[in-house]
Amino acid sequence: MNLRIFSYFVGVSILLSGYTITQPGSANQPLIIAQSIWKKFSDPEGRFSILMPGTPTVTKHKVNTKDGLVEVNMFTVERQQDEVKYTVAYIDYPENYIQMLKDKNLVEQAIDTGKTTALEHEKGTLISEEKINLSGYPGKEVNYTKPGDKIIKHRIFLVEKRLYQVSAEASKKKQKYLTKSISGFCDSFTLLPK
Repeated sequence: MNLRIFSYFVGVSILLSGYTITQPGSANQPLIIAQSIWKKFSDPEGRFSILMPGTPTVTKHKVNTKDGLVEVNMFTVERQQDEVKYTVAYIDYPENYIQMLKDKNLVEQAIDTGKTTALEHEKGTLISEEKINLSGYPGKEVNYTKPGDKIIKHRIFLVEKRLYQVSAEASKKKQKYLTKSISGFCDSFTLLPK
């Protein structure tokens, strides 16, 4: 084969195959690592921990019930840009009320009453519900819609005399993008040791 023809084929194959030009890099450039907005939040008094997308706003208010005055403790992170609100709440009921529920085997009924009350208060429409538990304590997960195009995942647990509620409320428009975040939030709820 002629050297000229060989050189021609090599030149054409180089032109047709392309080539890359590499830019020199600096070894001293800072590495940028994305940090998660999700941080573990613990409340020693409430004896729970959970992953939350920011520092929660804490509110406490008293509610008069037929069994006396109870204090509702709420921990909320609202992310307006994502159209979502994450909440953990707990209420301590009087010992005698809890004992009566246990004696009459009404614990599950009390959890159902909590579900019904939440639906009525929110003017919600039930999508689904299932029995769940938390470290052996009875609970229920309820998914429902409410006016304003909102979808709520709500978990209720009765742990000794304390009723916990874990909920995530999102707009229907954003909910499909937040499914993993909402499930991760609910699944991360754990009890702290006494």
